[in-house]
Formats: sequence, structure tokens, C-alpha cells
Amino acid sequence: MDAAAPRPRRRVWRWIMASLVVLVGAGVVVWNSPRLLVPMAMRVAYAVNGVMDREVQVQGRPWGYLASGPEDGRPLLLIHGFGTSREAMMSLMPWLDGSHRCAAPDLPGFGRHDFHEGHVHDADFYVDQLAAFTQALGWTRFDVMGTSMGGALATRLAARHPDRVERVVLLAPAGVRAPRANAFMQAVDRGENPLDIASEADLDRVVSLVFEEPPPMPWQFRAFLAGEAMRRRPTTLRIVEVIKPFLLQGVESDLPSVRAPTLVVWGDRDRVTDPSMLRVFLEGLPRGTAAMIPGGGHVVFADRPEEVRRAVVPFLRGQADPPPSP
Repeated sequence: MDAAAPRPRRRVWRWIMASLVVLVGAGVVVWNSPRLLVPMAMRVAYAVNGVMDREVQVQGRPWGYLASGPEDGRPLLLIHGFGTSREAMMSLMPWLDGSHRCAAPDLPGFGRHDFHEGHVHDADFYVDQLAAFTQALGWTRFDVMGTSMGGALATRLAARHPDRVERVVLLAPAGVRAPRANAFMQAVDRGENPLDIASEADLDRVVSLVFEEPPPMPWQFRAFLAGEAMRRRPTTLRIVEVIKPFLLQGVESDLPSVRAPTLVVWGDRDRVTDPSMLRVFLEGLPRGTAAMIPGGGHVVFADRPEEVRRAVVPFLRGQADPPPSP
């Protein structure tokens, strides 16, 4: 044997070391690049939550959405709030794996869904788009669950399509004038936009506002989310200007037309949509019931997931009456 030729063991050892160097180097690059790390981490979250990333054409445009549950399950549309995306609804989807086919899309102008140039992004636009989305999925009848702005849109969707919407869950919905205006609402009345994100510091402020117990956020996620919010800020500001009247009190006229049984869930420490708004919904909804969650903030299902799950799941499955109104 040629003494200069590397031995087989030495070749293997060199290959292992070279591979480790490449892997460590790649890991360092990914760790220090939020735009690489966060999408990879999100894919892991999809797998953990049992959701799939899907796409469907709606009126010639691609709609990305998260899907979960059996194909023949009872359809459930999940609608995220202002400034967020489909991922905001992801933690709710495993609750209904055994009974519902869930779909949580990015609304136009949010998440990875492009702004629809040439269209006014008001409430009627979004409701029409959501109705078309469910038709593209082949759903004739479905349940709907929305949070904050998504709750307001879910209400109008149910009012406009009573023959298609069977059950409704509203999580701290916007859309009615609060009997008690909190600091957030007073700021809005002054013409301010407390949810505007123009910097990482703004992101921290908004997170502290909407969560009673803000989740831990690694710096990579913080940088990524702030960067995405700032990238979308010009279109977000356009959307908020046209949809603001609806979010302030545009839902009030829709409430009597909602025929479906409706569960309204609120956190008693909500600093965005004031808990006093719950009474307005209950007085207006013909078949409304409520659950007030102690210790919950605006994103009540993140602050108090188990309490919200106990209220929502039996209601949507029709297995039990919802909790009594407060």
C-alpha cells in the first residue's frame, strides 16, 4: 500500500470533521439571520401543531392558508386580527382536530398576502373576499372564529351570509362603541394609531399592550417581526384609514342579523377592545352567549389558553352549552 495515501479511517475522520465545520458554519449563519431562522422555526411550529401550509386560487389570486383536521370535518374559518397573519390562529387549530377542518388564511395586505392594488380594503371588501375564499375551498356551510378585527369581520360575514354560517366564535372582537373608553380608545379618538409599528421599540410596546403575559421573544423573532411590520407599514396605514370606522362601531348594525349561535369570549384585562363592549354584543346578538376570562388580555387565547379552550371547543362541537353570560 502507498504510504502517502490516507488510510480509510483517516478519510472518514476528515469527512466527519469537514461536515461538522459546514454544519456549524451553516448554523451560525442561520442563527444570526432572522430571515433564515424564523421561517425555519415556523415550519417546525407547523409540524408541532399539526397544521399544513396550503394555497388556493381565489378570483385569480393566490391565497395562502394554514389547514388542519380531517378533510371531511366540519369546516371552520379562522380570521386573524389587524397587523397579524395566519400564524396568529395556529395555536387554536389543534383544539378541533377531531371534529373540524380548519382553514386560517392571510387576509389581503397582511402576512404573506399581497395588498390588492385597485381595491379599497374596507370591511365589505374583506367579507366578500372571505366568502369567495370559502367557496374556493368548496365549503357551502361553515363555522367561523375571529379575533379582534377578525371578530368584527366574522360578525359581518355571519350577518351577510346567514344561510352559510352555522356557528360563530368572537374573541375580543372590535366593531362596537365601548360604554367605557379605555386609554387605547381615547388615543384612537385623538387620531393616534397605537398599533402602528415603525421600529422595534414600537413592536415591544404593541406586544405589551395586547398580551397580559407577553410571550418570550428571541431577538431573531423580534427583528424579523419588526422588519416585516415596517416593510408592510405603507399599506397597513392605507388599510387602517378605510377600515377604522368599521372597527370603531360599524358592527353594531350587523348584530341583529346574525342568526347563528354566537359565543363571545373576552379577557377581563383587555386594554384594546374594552371588556365593557361585551354587553353591547350580548344586547345586539339574537343568539349570543359569553365567557369572560379572568386574567386574559386582548389576545385572550394566548394569555389563558386552557380557559378559552374549555369555552370554545364544546360550543363549536355542539356538545355542551357555552358558559353563562357574566
